[in-house]
Amino acid sequence: MKNNPDCTPLEEDIIALLKKRGKTFQNITELANELDRGPSAVQTAVRELQNRGYNIVEHDGLRMEPVAPTRIDRPTVALNTREYSGDWVRFGVCGDKHYGNMHSRHDVVEVLYDIYADSGITTVYDTGNWIDGEAKFNAHELTVRGLDAQIDYWIEKHPQRKGITTYFIAGDDHEGWYQQRECIEIGRYAQMRAEKAGRNDLVYLGYLEATVELKAKRGTRHMIVSHPGGGAAYAISYKGQKYVESLQGGEKPAIVLQGHYHKFNLSYPREVWVVDAGCCCDQTTFMRKRQLQAHVGGCVVEFMQADDGRILRFRSEFLPFYDRKFYDRRFK
Repeated sequence: MKNNPDCTPLEEDIIALLKKRGKTFQNITELANELDRGPSAVQTAVRELQNRGYNIVEHDGLRMEPVAPTRIDRPTVALNTREYSGDWVRFGVCGDKHYGNMHSRHDVVEVLYDIYADSGITTVYDTGNWIDGEAKFNAHELTVRGLDAQIDYWIEKHPQRKGITTYFIAGDDHEGWYQQRECIEIGRYAQMRAEKAGRNDLVYLGYLEATVELKAKRGTRHMIVSHPGGGAAYAISYKGQKYVESLQGGEKPAIVLQGHYHKFNLSYPREVWVVDAGCCCDQTTFMRKRQLQAHVGGCVVEFMQADDGRILRFRSEFLPFYDRKFYDRRFK
């Protein structure tokens, strides 16, 4: 991110040096000597970059890594179900918004958040790919280019409704492409830019997936918000099924919210409720070439939890949208 207005010249020099392929320094002093700067100033700059989300690792040498440590082993308490005391717990789920791509459905996201607000929902989970990132195959579809530009566009365009907090994860594709190239924890960096712009309603949960603890009066269960990888399967339910089957003993959650595949589905493999959340983006050229349908819309998820944490009742409502802007634009 050369000439980043948020970086000092020293910080830019550190980023450029550490991003060189295979470049590792034994310690801060060695890096300072290479930069011809004082160790104290370099140490301060490195700490500031780490605080802003850059993945500068100091274990076994000083270097930059494309992927930050995941936080899947740290439950994030976003839903304290004890407050509901036997009533239905309700939240929104949507994802794959792909802001910055010409096929992104801003109108769908706005309507979904209107519905969430009218329904009294205060928590929405975003299953990832909130920006489109940059690659060779999507270059001709981008309306916004650049890491900071796409993040700022997302911050500007993403709905903000009083009382609603959106908890989002980052995928290792799309926004994840920036993370891999720039060695910055993209989700944490995006939240920091959002807070700087006065948006405290956008909260980062983790990279690839995050665990949410569902606390009842005398027990607890867990929910995983996931942005998996790979291509879509012939059967829509297959990817969620194989994900649950792959989990080791003791890892099985009660609920999985899944993005990436741009499909809606509700399944129950191994007594785990798996919700594929659909998408907020029309069929892109990439999807069209691979005969992949886009299920445009989002979900309202509700469950009832026993005092000991067991999920007693569960339901997911899909809110579909059919207007195909892609065809309108092409034929006008």
